Amino acid sequence: MRSDIEEVDVIFQHQTDRAVCVREDEDGDDIWLPLSQIEIEAKNTPELRRGCVAVVSGPEWLLTDKGLL
Repeated sequence: MRSDIEEVDVIFQHQTDRAVCVREDEDGDDIWLPLSQIEIEAKNTPELRRGCVAVVSGPEWLLTDKGLL
């Protein structure tokens, strides 16, 4: 069975109750992702903070649509 879940490194910006804002790089555009569709974890720090590198896991179609793949 093929999984369509992909992982991508991002720069964490902000989180609300329903979505997370990330960037591909520090100077990139804000990209909003629905928390109902993805998981996000800090990569090299104990918790998510603005500007930290994070790993987003989510459906390939969503990450492609948002320009992350």
